Amino acid sequence: MKASSLKHLPGSLKLLLTLLVCLAAGQTRCAAQTQDDVTVAFLYNFARFVDWPAAAFPSADAPFTIGFIGRPALSEKFGQAVQGKNVGGREFSIRKLDDASAATTCQIVFIGDEAKASAVLAAVKGKPVLCVGEGTTFLADGGMIAFSREGARLVFDVSPAAITAATLKPGDKLIKAARSAKGG
Repeated sequence: MKASSLKHLPGSLKLLLTLLVCLAAGQTRCAAQTQDDVTVAFLYNFARFVDWPAAAFPSADAPFTIGFIGRPALSEKFGQAVQGKNVGGREFSIRKLDDASAATTCQIVFIGDEAKASAVLAAVKGKPVLCVGEGTTFLADGGMIAFSREGARLVFDVSPAAITAATLKPGDKLIKAARSAKGG
């Protein structure tokens, strides 16, 4: 059955089919899908819970741009999840980025390619770009929000000092939702 044909099924039948696919595919695959779903929800909320200065946008009607370096499936899932939604009256624009310099045109950059993290962080230093990555060293390397696993849960830590150094203002909801806030 094609995924596009699922749109026309009642919600309970979709859930049953999803559970059957999970059982057939094995628990590991479903856990990865669930982790991506949680990551997408977090990224959407990061856009809502951080304040950007007007200078972060090229014009008053410019979209809210989220760039993805690595993890192309996550960028596609995010694009589907935010279709028709906006943040602060700005529609979302999703970009798959190949190089660090392109990150400067985004409001959020998800760095899913660890080998490119230091180049991206250097390219956006001092610019109003929220850098989100993965792993235990991402914050120490200058990142602003880092995802990690805590048992079966996906959690995140924030560096308020790194966020404010980028002329962004982390909201209270962001700080409260984080597992920890390090560096200020």
